[in-house]
Amino acid sequence: MFSRRLYSSSTRFLKDFMTTQEKGPVQLSIESKISQALNPSILEIVNESHMHAHHAAMKGVTSKETHFRVTVVSDEFQGKSLMQRHRVIYGLLNDELQNKGLHALSIKAKTSAELEKQ
Repeated sequence: MFSRRLYSSSTRFLKDFMTTQEKGPVQLSIESKISQALNPSILEIVNESHMHAHHAAMKGVTSKETHFRVTVVSDEFQGKSLMQRHRVIYGLLNDELQNKGLHALSIKAKTSAELEKQ
């Protein structure tokens, strides 16, 4: 049990350290908009753009902020279907998708109760 906590804490620290160092304007905007609109208890945003840079659709794209994995735990999702939750997030990030070079999102959207059941 202790080693698991230690691992989780060090992993969380490393994740926080890495993301703090690498946050660009698109990621900061995603974080701000989701935080303000959904008041999440958990918000994890991971820039995965480097994993997709070689794809044909990314040819000639110079942005380093095109693909993100977003995990949001918010009670604002209560009573909403998975599709409705995704629509909320896509709606919040419409400007980033249309004008700021955001190309793709991988979304996990849950309520606190759903997270506790896992």
